[in-house]
Amino acid sequence: MILEIIALVIIILFVLSLLHSSYKTFIATPGVNPTPKIHKRDFKKDVVYLYQFPRIDSVPNLSSFCLKTETFLRAFKIPHEVIETTNLRSRNGTLPFIELNGEHIPDSDLIELRLRKHFRIQELLAEDEAHATAICRLADNHLLGYTPKKKPLVSCVFRIIVKYKASEDKWYDALMRGIPGPDFFKSLLRPVIKKIFMRKVHEKTGLTIGNFTEEEAEMLCHKDLQSIQNSIRGKFLFGDKITSADCSVFGEFASAYYPFPNKFSRIIDSHYPKIREYCDRIIEELWADDFVI
Repeated sequence: MILEIIALVIIILFVLSLLHSSYKTFIATPGVNPTPKIHKRDFKKDVVYLYQFPRIDSVPNLSSFCLKTETFLRAFKIPHEVIETTNLRSRNGTLPFIELNGEHIPDSDLIELRLRKHFRIQELLAEDEAHATAICRLADNHLLGYTPKKKPLVSCVFRIIVKYKASEDKWYDALMRGIPGPDFFKSLLRPVIKKIFMRKVHEKTGLTIGNFTEEEAEMLCHKDLQSIQNSIRGKFLFGDKITSADCSVFGEFASAYYPFPNKFSRIIDSHYPKIREYCDRIIEELWADDFVI
């Protein structure tokens, strides 16, 4: 009798899952996810509440997009409060997201656009602004005009950076520190998470930049790193002031270079000292007490 009940429950759950999947596939109209309720109800006017992953010991954040966004807030002296979270997510299911005057804003790009407009942040000259936008797209690996039958139109280096980071056990050690629970349980969970994450990284890397050997991927990485290094015109990308493009590039590089030695950090040390010096200057300017170098 008990086995029959269990079997019936399993069948019912399977049928419900099948119906839900069929509804989403054939009936429901695709659309944007609903905006979640505001978490900070007692917000202060014009204060940005930044929701992001918890900090770790060596760098402010392992997430390049979280680091990019907080760097942007610091660079333009925007009043803000960091709220660390492991379970909250944006409308898009990602971190970071912000709340500003009771408004939920997801995605680091949308955050930047909204903040630039709200706080009236001055843009660069038209030519420099176009160059900065291109560098930001390069850094964040937005695949303009991408379809599965076409090559992506921008850089592959930042997909490769993720692959280099995710291949290191220390990356998962740092990641697991933000997850509640006993250390023994985390040690058992780590190899499983690494296996799953590396599979996803491999799939996405293959889809977006192609299925390359390690040597071929490194060649492409060098090409893009050289392009970034050649774009550094002075103290920062566009002279002596930090721009939004600096925040994007720094977020990607710093979250990969500083936490622990890895293939990416070895490539930078061996071939691109100008990039390392550039990142050090941003740390000195905005993050003097937050990095362990």
